[in-house]
Amino acid sequence: MEHRIEKNDDGVSPVIAVILMVAITVVLAAVLYVWAASFLEQGESAPIATFFVEESSSGVYHIDVIKVSKQEDLAGFSYFLKDDSGSTHVGGNGFGEVAMQMLSGEAHGIDTSYNGDNETLKERAETVKADDGSEYPVHFSDNDRDGKLSAGDQFMVYGTGNAANGPAEDGWKLDVQYDLTGNIIGSAKLL
Repeated sequence: MEHRIEKNDDGVSPVIAVILMVAITVVLAAVLYVWAASFLEQGESAPIATFFVEESSSGVYHIDVIKVSKQEDLAGFSYFLKDDSGSTHVGGNGFGEVAMQMLSGEAHGIDTSYNGDNETLKERAETVKADDGSEYPVHFSDNDRDGKLSAGDQFMVYGTGNAANGPAEDGWKLDVQYDLTGNIIGSAKLL
């Protein structure tokens, strides 16, 4: 028995070759489309805030907003008062909404400068403003009354002292969150 190797010049037919080339081109185009589209879908970016913290002799920590990279409505922000272990203070409004607003029929917020038309929110703003930190350990003042978190606005965090009866101590921090993305846009460490 003799084994022979035969030379076969027949190849893939031109029709099949064209079909394979078109299929490869379509797959490559789809991959490039998905890759390019992922760059366009980066979504909403959160602003970045810079704070300056100073404790008064009365036991109140004044947290001034120095700079915000992009101004957004106050209703889009939440705050979290955290102790020195990083746990959110859960007693007496240690977290919540910054802006005065009605959510599910209830008043929320810590903005003592609220000047809207809602009587319930006006009452809450006055209650927060009159509190010494025992019920509302964090207050906020929209000093330019623009309804946005912006430079010149101020958070007040209540520790203990002759004008303060709050829980905050040195080593605690205030985190401000941009609710749309869930990002913490700034932290102020209480010194």
